[in-house]
Amino acid sequence: MVGRFAAKVGVVLIVASFSISCSQQAPLVVPTGAPTAPVTAEAPVPEPAPPSNFGGSEPGSLISAEPIEDIAVDITELGATATRVVYRSTSGVTGEPTEVSGTVVVPGGTAPEGGWPIVSYGHGTTGVLEACGPSRYANLLGSAPIVAALALNGFAVAMTDYQGLGLSGSYHPYLDSKTFGYNMIDAVRAARNFMPTLSSRWSAYGVSLGGMAAWAASDRNGEYGGGLELVGTAAMVPVSDMAGLADAAANETLTRAQYPLLMYALHGLAITHPEMNLDDYRSGLARDRWDDFMECVPPKSDDVPELTTRLQPADLKPASIEATDRLRGYLADMALPQQRSTTPLLVMYGTEDDLILEPWTEKALKRACDSGDIVEYELHQGEGHGNLDSGRSLPWVKSMFAGQRPVNTCELNR
Repeated sequence: MVGRFAAKVGVVLIVASFSISCSQQAPLVVPTGAPTAPVTAEAPVPEPAPPSNFGGSEPGSLISAEPIEDIAVDITELGATATRVVYRSTSGVTGEPTEVSGTVVVPGGTAPEGGWPIVSYGHGTTGVLEACGPSRYANLLGSAPIVAALALNGFAVAMTDYQGLGLSGSYHPYLDSKTFGYNMIDAVRAARNFMPTLSSRWSAYGVSLGGMAAWAASDRNGEYGGGLELVGTAAMVPVSDMAGLADAAANETLTRAQYPLLMYALHGLAITHPEMNLDDYRSGLARDRWDDFMECVPPKSDDVPELTTRLQPADLKPASIEATDRLRGYLADMALPQQRSTTPLLVMYGTEDDLILEPWTEKALKRACDSGDIVEYELHQGEGHGNLDSGRSLPWVKSMFAGQRPVNTCELNR
């Protein structure tokens, strides 16, 4: 279950494997290039930063901040610092205030004029329980290498755990794009409250579930991102429109990789929709070992891969046409996009993705294009969820900070 992470930081590239679901892991290839601002051992000692801003009730208000002393060497060898923060955000389900945890990583050395620009990084699936928050783990549950690469390139990184992960008192609304978008935006606000000298310019970047979170941040930026300047969003193999899961479950055509994703979604939906009977969507092994399937990636999950191989299509088949229709509706309500994005978006996806099928991503892209979004999208032939070459994504993000004009594939394909 535990992903393996190998990094060549500062040389040519960084390769980070991260968990997509309990049964699948995906490598991300990110060329580091030249840092936005050089980070060297000879860099002058920066002036003491102003104190953090604690308190308040607004989204992004900082509740607490504690150094992560045992953070992975990927980050410490760069001279960067990592801090676990708890901040205020908003539930996309109820609209009520929430508390969310996350991680803020600040590069070493001297910040450029205007402060370190920020990347709000959306991590992939780690589970749906309180213990599944990456900020609780030295390796950030596999995200440390990519966070280190972003810091090397001169970005402060705000990485939300997402609501319900890493912090008690709430639940994790898996696949609820609105909540994820709010959490991503407020993580940037929290980072700036922790270090007021950070820039107000930021980008959202994420992969798989984190790709949904990043895209959702772009989706919500117009009505929720006031006071910040989003320059662009990169969403790699994003979870976008998963309504097709309902029909795949009913038709018994779910791929093996989709079993955990559907179970996580059902777990959250049963909380947000108390009228829903969970046993209308699970039977056999899925029902008998449900709590085991909910374990985090990786804590206490050594037996989950073997359990997943034993699942049968009938174990996750809706009990009726009416149950299928309800599930499809619930998933469609959370799908992206929900409104027009105000900044450019990069989407990369593959023809061989067995977790997020190509037609599902293209359904979301069509809605985005039809609404007038500026989207540069790439379909990678022969590549899937676990081997998509996303090497161009970080240079694209840097080009947005540099003010370059994005390609609009929507316009080119009209």
